[in-house]
Amino acid sequence: MSSFGAETGSAQASRLEDLNRETRRIRTTMEGATGTAESSDGLVEATVGVYGELVDLVLDARIYRMPDAEVLAEQIRTVINDAHSKAQDAVRTKLTDLFPMDLDGPEEFAFEPFLRMAGRSTEGGAR
Repeated sequence: MSSFGAETGSAQASRLEDLNRETRRIRTTMEGATGTAESSDGLVEATVGVYGELVDLVLDARIYRMPDAEVLAEQIRTVINDAHSKAQDAVRTKLTDLFPMDLDGPEEFAFEPFLRMAGRSTEGGAR
């Protein structure tokens, strides 16, 4: 028999409340997490959320002096990806007690399905 099954109702309720608190902490941490990166020449700056959403993009007016759109596009992609990595690193740092530090990229870092399931189970909602 599992230790969870052997617990009394009040012990189970206490564990569920602890899980609910941790779930809220994770959500709060992830909702506010952003990362900001800047290009080496300082012409492009991006702020990105932990799920990759672009929060802010600042383009210095001097970019118009550079007629190569492909170079500019690559520079923007690089800055956005760097900012996304920084946002994920910020969350990893804040949640080191819950998640392993060897997560390797966005596909392993997408905790949203876990948070939805955990939220439902602690709030008593249906699947």
